[in-house]
This record gives sequence, structure tokens and C-alpha cells, in this order.
Amino acid sequence: MTKKKAFTPLLYLASIVFLPWWISLSLNKSLESWVTNWWNTKQSETFLNDIQEKSILEKFIELEELFFLDEMLKECPETHLQKLRMGIH
Repeated sequence: MTKKKAFTPLLYLASIVFLPWWISLSLNKSLESWVTNWWNTKQSETFLNDIQEKSILEKFIELEELFFLDEMLKECPETHLQKLRMGIH
């Protein structure tokens, strides 16, 4: 009888410690596979097709060139701008 009384608190202690750990581990593994599967199926959708991507890339390059020209004009003194204008005409 005393062995049974001594064993009961150990059983409760073990269930308090290991039961949440086991539940957490099993949910983690099942959710991980579900999320991985869901993520892989969603990755197959394309954000942009090739034509849209090329068009956006061209616009970005043009914008970058305009930005670079603007920076050059800010750094360049007025005398150089006049020479540049003469060279263009």
C-alpha cells in the first residue's frame, strides 16, 4: 500500500512534466509538415510573368539613369553645364 502511495505523486509529476512536452512535440511536428506543404504549394504561384518583369526592370534602369544624371547635375558647376550645353548643340 505504501508503494502505491509513493508511486502516485511520481506518476502525477511525470505526467505534469512529460505530457505537455509530448503534446508540444507532436503538434510541432504535425504543424511543421502542414506549413511546409502549404508554403510549397503557394510558392508555385508566379508574382510576375516574364514580360512584366522585363518591363519593370527597364523602367527601373531608366529611373536609375535619371537619378544618376540628377546627381551629376547637382555636383557639376554652372560653367561645366554651359560647356555641356554647347557640346550638345
